[in-house]
Amino acid sequence: MSRIASSARHVWKSAQLCVGFHRDPKGKLRDEPYVWSPKNGHVTIHRDPDEQETFIVLKSADGDNEQDIQIKLGPDMIVLRRDYKDAWDGVKIDAFAVSVKVGCVSIRVNHDGSITREDGDSTTWVEADGGVLKKTEFGEASMSSNGMELTRRTPENLTAITRDGLLSKGR
Repeated sequence: MSRIASSARHVWKSAQLCVGFHRDPKGKLRDEPYVWSPKNGHVTIHRDPDEQETFIVLKSADGDNEQDIQIKLGPDMIVLRRDYKDAWDGVKIDAFAVSVKVGCVSIRVNHDGSITREDGDSTTWVEADGGVLKKTEFGEASMSSNGMELTRRTPENLTAITRDGLLSKGR
């Protein structure tokens, strides 16, 4: 048995495939969706999730409802959601990126390998080539992918460290 398999713990106890119908058979919008579980475990993913949602509910093995996960299956994305405050509470997967929400922080890994991290006060980009850019309300800082060039911009000043030396200039 592998080290990973022998150290794994039982996290989920059950999975249930569900379909939520937002309209009744006559086409009237329901206040709460009608949730149905197919007997054969097969469903079609509707084009419009406002009409019909397909999702899987994973129940936590230790019975903590905050750790239950809902996996929404859409025609253009998959969304994982939970109400757990101490870890990630949302994951979105689409054709171009994987995004994770942890508290007030959002992290996106794009199709080209670049990463974006956003919180309420700043945004940080790690480009696919390894270059880094950080932007806050006070200024911007960047580093080239090879680490040879650094820049810092504020409303009052521009500072750069390059192969040719140091430049610092008022704006």
